[in-house]
Amino acid sequence: MAESEYKVVRRLEGQKRLAGMIMAHYGGALEIEKNKSKPVAWVSAGTPAEILWAMDFCVQFPEAYAATCGARHIAHSHVEITEQRGYEHHLCTYCRNSLGASISQLEGMSQFSELARPDFLLVANNSCILITKWWEHLSQLWNIPMFNIDCPLVIPAYEEKYLVDHVKRQCLDLITYLEEFTGKKFDYDRLQEIVANGQRSSKYYMAMLEANKHDPVPATFFDIMGHNFPNLVLRYLPETAEHYRLMTEELNQRIADKIIPMSNMKHRIYWDGIPYWFAIRELSEKLESLGLCLVTSGYFDMFSFEQLDSSRPLDSVAEGVATMILNHNVSFKTKITENIFRNYNLEGGIFAYAQSCKPFSITMRYIAEHVQKSLDVPVTIIEGDLVDETFYDGERNNMKLQALAETLAARRG
Repeated sequence: MAESEYKVVRRLEGQKRLAGMIMAHYGGALEIEKNKSKPVAWVSAGTPAEILWAMDFCVQFPEAYAATCGARHIAHSHVEITEQRGYEHHLCTYCRNSLGASISQLEGMSQFSELARPDFLLVANNSCILITKWWEHLSQLWNIPMFNIDCPLVIPAYEEKYLVDHVKRQCLDLITYLEEFTGKKFDYDRLQEIVANGQRSSKYYMAMLEANKHDPVPATFFDIMGHNFPNLVLRYLPETAEHYRLMTEELNQRIADKIIPMSNMKHRIYWDGIPYWFAIRELSEKLESLGLCLVTSGYFDMFSFEQLDSSRPLDSVAEGVATMILNHNVSFKTKITENIFRNYNLEGGIFAYAQSCKPFSITMRYIAEHVQKSLDVPVTIIEGDLVDETFYDGERNNMKLQALAETLAARRG
């Protein structure tokens, strides 16, 4: 790439629109709580939220809120509260942020923006075992009911359709429960409309990501990763599909206009794992100084919701819950990672081990070693955490990134 041909523009125009969507979501939920105009549900990321949206619930995602707290450097206060109450330091820090924020909110100690107070909790164990216990503690703290969706691990010995049927039966039980909880009849036409919105949103979401197959990329992984939020939290709205359509249009226009996101782009790099939300700026600056451009990540797959199909609304929702990527074995995840490396023409990988997130991290070393051997690409494993800054050693991680850059440079000669 002859860098003189390109113009560096770091900020995407879509960032302002994204910020507005996030503010409207959280602010609108607090207004709903204040006016008691809708019941509020807190849900885990792998749940059939479409059912709640069809029942006109205001739906909040504590995991997304934890990421927001981490990025704003306020998670530490919530985490400290849980440690004072006896929670283990190595417990998932999304969980500790959520429990600490809840305790703070219930005891009137909160100094920051809050989630709207919940009336109902929905959880699925397709991301980790801990999450069910996390939601049980929330249920006890808030003294409200909780519904759990059980998702057996997707393994080759089982036919997938039986797992989907198992989840679908629980979705039907959830609908019956919510009809009793709200006193309203479930609207299957509304579910179909919501699934159709999510289907369109996911289509444009994937198109946005695929713009980075171009070399040079129009945006880095860190530029795009925050745009996961709407497809997780707001996919039921038609405006979300329009957001991703505009994002795709913007990225393709940047390609046409030869606009790049950073001045020093030598190597196309993969990122694996949940971002260290508090360290994004520090990592971005270090990576640019080394010429390491983060192109894409397997993290994006958690938010694709590609199974949604308005021609079979409930079945496709159940399929998405049953077959969420974290609910698969390590061989499946390894194949996904290999395909990403090939499809995006990646030269190396950064695997971001999170000390408190076992589902993401426990298989990471195996996947990294396998990809390194099978594709003959250099990789490095850095260490930190989702939102707990005490687990992060910037100096040590910088040394690992420096070594990766030197290995890549040596390969090019």
